[in-house]
Amino acid sequence: MIHEIGQRPTSSRVAVLNVLMESEFPLTHHELLQTLTQEAPFDRVTLYRVLDWLVECNLVHPILGDDRARRFQLTQRNAKHHHAHFECSSCGKIFCLDEVKPRIPNSVPSHFTVESVELNIKGQCDQCNSAKN
Repeated sequence: MIHEIGQRPTSSRVAVLNVLMESEFPLTHHELLQTLTQEAPFDRVTLYRVLDWLVECNLVHPILGDDRARRFQLTQRNAKHHHAHFECSSCGKIFCLDEVKPRIPNSVPSHFTVESVELNIKGQCDQCNSAKN
């Protein structure tokens, strides 16, 4: 993925991308650091820099949860991030809802340029609902 955008795949960049590719859910900085340090030491400042670079290159996108922590997820190839997220108010997991596409409102002034629209839906995920019953 890094080669495809004409950039240099450093070991840190590749390690972070690999963790995100293997994850079912978007991960916080802390969760990423925990996973990365299971294999070898990984510096938290390096992780911040790599995540900023990956977001800047549109390889990863951040999602802000209710807890104000940014979670990171791989961006679909050849596409900007345009789908909704569901955040479970019990377990805190965030799920992508690829089939739910936010719409740009018609009331945006014509001289504005919209780059992304975020739609965050909150409620109970199926596992938390099942645990209640």
